[in-house]
Amino acid sequence: MEEVLETQVVVIGGGITGAGILRDLALRGIKAILVEQGDLGHGTSTRNHGLLHSGGRYAVRDPEAAVESYHENLILKKTIPGSIEKTGGLFVKLPEDDDDYAQKWLRSCKKLGIPVEEIPVEQALREEPYLNKKAQAVFCVPDGAVDDFTLLVDVCADAVRRGAKTLTYHKVTDIVTEQERVVGVCIRDVLTGMEKEIRADIVVNAAGPWGMEIAGMAGVPLKIINNKGMLVVFSHRFNKRVINRLRMPGDGDIFVPAHDVTIFGTTGVNTENPNDFSLSRPELEHMLADGKALIPSIDDMRLIRAYSGSRPLYQTSAGRGSSGRDVTRGMALLDHHERDGMDGFITITGGKLTTFRLMAEKTVDLVCEKLGVQANCTTNVETVSGRRTGDSFNKADIAPAARHKLRNWAGVQAPKIESALKEEESSHIVCECEQVTWAEIEAAMPEKGSFRLGGIRRRTRLGMGPCQGTFCNFRAAALAAEKGRATIEEADGALLHAVSERKKGMGVVATGETARQLLLMETIYRVSLGFGEEAHQNV
Repeated sequence: MEEVLETQVVVIGGGITGAGILRDLALRGIKAILVEQGDLGHGTSTRNHGLLHSGGRYAVRDPEAAVESYHENLILKKTIPGSIEKTGGLFVKLPEDDDDYAQKWLRSCKKLGIPVEEIPVEQALREEPYLNKKAQAVFCVPDGAVDDFTLLVDVCADAVRRGAKTLTYHKVTDIVTEQERVVGVCIRDVLTGMEKEIRADIVVNAAGPWGMEIAGMAGVPLKIINNKGMLVVFSHRFNKRVINRLRMPGDGDIFVPAHDVTIFGTTGVNTENPNDFSLSRPELEHMLADGKALIPSIDDMRLIRAYSGSRPLYQTSAGRGSSGRDVTRGMALLDHHERDGMDGFITITGGKLTTFRLMAEKTVDLVCEKLGVQANCTTNVETVSGRRTGDSFNKADIAPAARHKLRNWAGVQAPKIESALKEEESSHIVCECEQVTWAEIEAAMPEKGSFRLGGIRRRTRLGMGPCQGTFCNFRAAALAAEKGRATIEEADGALLHAVSERKKGMGVVATGETARQLLLMETIYRVSLGFGEEAHQNV
């Protein structure tokens, strides 16, 4: 080991659960380091439809998860307002949907305290004109839309401001144990190959779909069902509110508005490999066929990409063959000292994006108990600091659309971006689709380390619009090289990787305009820019 670090708690996993735990630990004055094998949010936390659950979806099948979701919905709207749009949601009953289920759902929501209001179908159709005109009943619930990218980055940044540390692009290679106790982790910098050891009093496994692998390193058994879901992004936003189908949860029954687009999903297929982000055209077609029942005209709407991510579902009685739809969405907090005789090791898994704060609270409560620390959780009342959501960019000399985007996306980087925008060159728009300025791109780049367009995309929306980075990825890479923020080799490698990743999501939905856009991308990079076929395939 070339370096040995010391802390009180190591958190493994840079998704929203790990970030929430890191922030809670920092607020309680506990020293902690978060370790993530890739970039923040490269896994499940940014591979979902960004629904802030009201609890309605689980009111019948999973009432405990429903209550948790509703309560956390209210807390997150107050404590992380910059990442949440209070869209509201609709549950829509169609003629083919079970009348008995609808009545059972209403009774359950009332019993659980989830507010539901029936509105006239005619009103719903005026407000959501793309809804199926045959809808029989429509109910309003307090759903919302979560910007999972800014949520994760802002929560983690708040933890760092309070004294916590993050090590991204560091892979855990081993769990260090001594006499039936976990005392640290071995990690490897995936960019440099440097190996380090972190000594800690407690290690928290918040690795999501990779949780079984981490538990195995500590020598404890853990069974997680990795249930992969596929989602698609439409090129424009056609619904004001979240639209759910009023039936037992299944495939293709949620439409979530997200900034200027609509996200639709999802499916559920169990997978053995947590790195399986594969996409299937038959799966897509099946999902779209289900979605047409709610929005009949979706075949006429442009899809710009598809993506997938795995839900880590834990259930003690579930075998590998269990359907993901049958497994609870509730959290599982495992004290491996009580469960397996291995002290100093905790696993938190399951749950939802909506319940991440509660999962963190319960986890840190257990950490405090083990450390003998007397400190109450305050994440239910303390707002994530540093984020601006007002009109702080109104004076910037940029287009109105760029100002609007910055107010909704800049987050904790707002002061740095606002200062940089005073320079004319920094205010230039690099990505027309998403109105991303060079100031934002530069603010999103690490002070040191490898240049990666994916990390910039997750923090700025670079390349997330209809052209999927056809033009802006090249511009960003070229500017980074020109301004000395990346070598030519780093810029080329980052560009090839970014284009390859965008192609994966476009290819499975490539018909009509998107097929032409994909062909244009291929032509620009392989013909005009000279990136050869072999290099393109081996990225």
